[in-house]
This record gives sequence, structure tokens and C-alpha cells, in this order.
Amino acid sequence: MTTEKITIEQPRSAFSAFFISARSSGVFSIVNFTSFIYIIVLGLTFKDLYSFMEDWVVITQAIGVLVILMNVVALKKTNNVPLASAIMLFCMFAIHMANVTFAGGIDTVHYAWIFIFPILAGGTMGWRGQIFFWFISVLGTVYYYVWPEQMDTLPYEGDMGYTLATRLMCLTIFSLIMLTYYFTLNEKMLFLRKALKLASFESDLFSGVFNSKAQSVLLVDEKGTIQRANHTTHTTFGFAEDTLIHQPVSTLCLHADLLFAADTVDKPTREIQVQTKDGRIVWIEYSALSVLDENEHRHSLITIEDISDRKKHESELSHLAHYDHLTKMPNRLMLQEHLASLLKLHANVSFAVIFIDLDKFKDVNDMHGHEAGDAVLVEVARRLERCVREGDFIGRFGGDEFILLSEIDTSKDEIVRLVQRVQKVILQPIYYQNRQHNIGSSVGIAQYPVDSEDANDLLRKADAAMYRTKINEKGAFAFYNLDYDIDLQRKLRLNTDLNFALDKNELSLVFQPIFDKNKVLCGAEALLRWEHSELGFISPDDFIPIAEDGGQILHIGDWVIDAACEVLREWQEMGHSALSMSVNISYRQLADCALVDVTRRSLNKHGLKGDNLILELTERVFADDLALVRENMRMLSELGVKTAIDDFGIAYSSLSYLRSVNFNILKIDRSFVKDIVDDHEARNLCHAIHSMAKSLSLQVTAEGIETEAHFNALIEMNVDKFQGYHLAKPLTKSDFSKLLS
Repeated sequence: MTTEKITIEQPRSAFSAFFISARSSGVFSIVNFTSFIYIIVLGLTFKDLYSFMEDWVVITQAIGVLVILMNVVALKKTNNVPLASAIMLFCMFAIHMANVTFAGGIDTVHYAWIFIFPILAGGTMGWRGQIFFWFISVLGTVYYYVWPEQMDTLPYEGDMGYTLATRLMCLTIFSLIMLTYYFTLNEKMLFLRKALKLASFESDLFSGVFNSKAQSVLLVDEKGTIQRANHTTHTTFGFAEDTLIHQPVSTLCLHADLLFAADTVDKPTREIQVQTKDGRIVWIEYSALSVLDENEHRHSLITIEDISDRKKHESELSHLAHYDHLTKMPNRLMLQEHLASLLKLHANVSFAVIFIDLDKFKDVNDMHGHEAGDAVLVEVARRLERCVREGDFIGRFGGDEFILLSEIDTSKDEIVRLVQRVQKVILQPIYYQNRQHNIGSSVGIAQYPVDSEDANDLLRKADAAMYRTKINEKGAFAFYNLDYDIDLQRKLRLNTDLNFALDKNELSLVFQPIFDKNKVLCGAEALLRWEHSELGFISPDDFIPIAEDGGQILHIGDWVIDAACEVLREWQEMGHSALSMSVNISYRQLADCALVDVTRRSLNKHGLKGDNLILELTERVFADDLALVRENMRMLSELGVKTAIDDFGIAYSSLSYLRSVNFNILKIDRSFVKDIVDDHEARNLCHAIHSMAKSLSLQVTAEGIETEAHFNALIEMNVDKFQGYHLAKPLTKSDFSKLLS
């Protein structure tokens, strides 16, 4: 255990310690040593001087010797060297001056004291003693020079030269010794001044730290008693001011005697939770340092900081980082951490990663707003939390996606039952603001360790299985299959290659003829085709959804409008001015403000009027910003462009939508037409759609005419126009031109 102790020490020899710093004490101290020698010398010379001493001189010497002897006893008890040396020198000086002045002048003995006094003064009183005796010598010399008659009292019959010489000798000796002490002591004094300043600085520093309002500071002795404690300590631990002083450290908080035991001193900073006297739980960060006092007693200096607020904020930040703010469920980060923990701690067991994606959730958002979508997500989250088992872990992965990590050692049959239960609770109607929302879920499942032993790979494969389920059969579930990876990789490649398809001239248009009831060609529908340079023909059903999701449909759609207008102009130049051109428009295009400008530029570029151009929109457009849809439709109408609602009846069919948006044409989807001959209900449905369209003054076009019977049945309903493989398959531009000719 280390101990903090600041020691200021100037290296010195034994000689300097005795004669200069006067550090020795006791019987052999420099003061006592000098005192004894002086009394002995005084006694030896007394017999020679007594004959011409006056009584008061003898009394003065006796008193001085008595004071010196008493000073020796006092020094032994007080150990106050400067005071004792001052008393000793004063007595010696008084006796000496009396002898010199009134008892025979300066003789051999007094010469000795001329040298001894400066040394004693420097050794016991330092430079101040030197200045004192130098000053006395100067006064003595001046005195006898100014008043020479006073020298008559001295022996040698007033020999002025002799007296002045001896005084000047004293001055010279004193001056030389003072210079010696100056150079010797000057460095020492500079060091001492710095040491004192450092000590003062460290004292102020310690005082500032100890009185800190930010930290609790305690000084605990070896017995575990609190010697000092600042105001913050009392406040933090719930005590009145100064009540902790001289109390055991165990008083501080519960188990404080263990927390602040000796073995915790000089260890790294620790963070712990403690219970205070008033029952509060407080987080503290503390450290303890061992220090020594002036008596070499060890103490523990303990600094404590209340970090409860910091811990609270850290907890809040951790919660925000690991929990979804909307549903309050574990979020993607926490799911990934839990999955990593499962793989690390349960490497030899099995479990499942279940990827849940909500069906029709985007419709709720688009048709009723994000507030309704949020309410649906919250309700789904509550249902999921209630239906999972105790060992399962469920969280929101993002958007309308949830991840369920099954408890360990769950069999495949148990996984199936768990997924079916989850899908069942999601399928139940959700009510928000007096509206019923019906959504479902598509689920993909990846199993550890069968499908993968890597966390990210398990998530990816569960996602791939879910994606395949969503394509094949929404509302179902599927376990991961290696083929799903191939499909997903293909999708990713198509998404990338679509960005360059136009530049590579891989996209083209074909045209499906449209006929009237007399089977006279009256128009065509432009259909987009993709001939991939490596993968060959790519079905529109495969790449159109990818283009819509990836945003490429906007650029591609602009090209389709321009290319279709170019072909329409060529047909008109061939003399077929009555022909119309239908172009399919994605909901992403209609929701984009640029559609009207793109259409206007294409018409102007190719010198066309809008009357012969028909933009076909799916019912999906009703799920977007209806105000923007109406505005775009209005501006298209001003250009003369007609609009048709395509594939009517399979998505958002609603009479109110049809009435709110001014369409010109309604197209009956092929799914209704295919059973029109044999299925009475299908026939009635087609008839109802036709009647509704006519009531709204809409032209009706039927798609999917595969047989003559289909054509005849629709003729009976007075359908206006027809298209389908029975009448004509989609044709290239050159083949269509041949058909026209």
C-alpha cells in the first residue's frame, strides 16, 4: 500500500546541522554547550578581574549566570532553540560588555569572544543575530570616537588607537562572518521560501478540494474514526452539519465499514450503490488515498461523488438505445445483442429466429394517416407481448417488422404452433377512432444451428423466408430454404441492374391492340419489357415492384411516356389519327409533382394533342395523397389527357373514390372476366361493375378476353372496348405497324 507524504529536506553535514541550523537538542545542543563553556571561562577569569570589579558588576555577572543555567533547564523542557539562544546570547553579551567597559578592557579572553559571538549568533539566531552584533560593534566604535573622554575609564590609559583598532577588528570579523553566512544561508533561505510557498499552495489546494461542493471528502484515521468531513458529505448521506466528526465510518451508510475498509485504499475508482441513513439509494463513485500526518500516523483520505443523476441519465440513454420509443418493445439493437448472447451462452442448443412482417399495414398508413398506423403498431406490439411464452424474446425490428426469438430447445412443431398463435392474434380486427383495421402477417423462420450459426445470417435468412411468403401467399409462414437465398440475390441484382437498363437499351415497349365491339382496332396499350443482357427476359411482375420500391420507376416511367408518344406520332403520320395510346402509370409517378410536366413536355416534343393519350392508373393511387392525385388529374385533364382506372375491383374499390376523382375510363380486371361464361356470380359482378361505370359516365374496357365466348358475353353487356390474347397478343412496334397496314 502506497502512502502519500510530502517531505522538504535540504541535504546537510553533521557540522552544518550543529553550528548552522542548530538542529541538535538536549544536553549537547549548541546552546547548552556554549552556555557551559562560557560559565567555565567566566569562572576562570573571575579571580583575575574581581580585584577591580565594582559590586554591581559582580551582581550582574551572577544574575546572568543564573539566567543562563535556568535557560538550560527551560530548553530541555520546551525545545525552543531560537528563544533559548536569544536569552543565552543576551546574558553573555551583557556580562561581556560589563567586563569590557568596567573591568579592564579587552584582553586575551575577550579576543576569543570577539570570534565566538558572531559564530554563536549565526548558529542560533541566523542572519538576524549577525546583524545585531554587527550593529552593536558599529555603535561601540562610533561611541568612543565621538566621546573619547569615556575611554579614560578603560585600562591602557585611553589609548585611542588601540581601542579603535580592536573595534575595527570586531567589525571586520563580524562583516566577514556575515558575508559567509549570507552566501551559505541565502540558498537555504531561497529554498525555504519556495518550500513555504509550495506548502501554502498545497494547503490551499487541499483546502479547496476538501471544501468542494461537488464531492464528499472524508479523513478517516487508522481506527476507522472520521476526523474530518466536509459539508457535501453530510448533505449526500443525510446528516446534520458536523455530526459525522469523530464518528465511526460505519455511521456513514449501510455496510460503510466494509466499503471503505483498509484494503480498498489506493485502489482504482469504484462505482457502487449504497443505502443512506434515511433509506435513500444513492450511486456513488469513490476512491481512497493513504496519507501520513506530521506524527507519521496513517489516515485514509476518501473522496466520494454522488453520481445518482449520471446513472439515471445513463439508464435513460440505455433505455432509449435499446427500446423502441413507440411500442416500448426491445428495438433492433437489443434484439441483435440478445441474439448474440444466445449464440454465445447457448451454443449447443437450438432456437428459432422468427421474422414477422405485417400485411396491409402500409394501406393503413396511406389511407388513414400515420397516427392510425402508430396506433395499429402499438396494439400489435401489446398482442405479441401477451401471446409469446415466458422464455421467448420479442421486439420491433423496424417499421412494421417484428422479430421473435424462441426459447431454447424449441421443436419445429412448437415453432409452428407459436407462429400460428401469433398470426391469429394479429389477424383479429383492430379498432381506432371508430374504424376497423384488418391486417395480417407474413412470417419467415430461420433455425439455429440448422440454417446458420451467425446472428446476421440468421436474420437475413428469416427475412428471405418472410419475403418469399409475402410473394407466394400473404398471411402464411415458411421455414428458410436455400432456394430463398437465390431468389433474394436475384432480386438484389435486378434492383442494381435496373439502374443501368435504359443506358444499355435493355428496356423496350410492346403494344397490345385494343378493339371496339366491331373488332375494329381503336388503340393500343404500351407494355414495358426488359430483356436482360445476361439473364434474358425478365417478367414485368418481377421487375416492376422492384422498380417501384427502389424508385427507378420514376425515371423509367418518364422514358415510357416519351417513347409511347413517339410511336403514337408515327402512327398518326401513317394516317391513323384516331388511334389512342394507353400508358400504365405507377402510383409513385402520380404521387410525384413532375408527372404533369413530363407529360406536357412529351406531347409538345412530338407535336401531339392530349386527346389520344390515356394514362392508366391502378386503384393503388387512392392510398396516396388524394389531394395531390386530384390536382394532378385536374392538370392532366387540362392537357386533354384521358385517365383510366386499371384492374378495377381487386384493391381499393370504392364508389366514393371513383366519384371524388374524375376518371374517363374503367377497365374490368381479367380475374373477373375469366369466369364470366360459366360462373353466374362472376357474370353478375361484371354486370354490376359495368352498370356502376355507366352511372358515372365512364367508358368500360374489358381485359383478358381469352375466348370468343368471353367476347360475346361482354358484348351483351354493352362493354365499349376489348383487349386480350383472343383478339391480339402484344406486338412489337414493327408488327403493330404491319397490323395497321
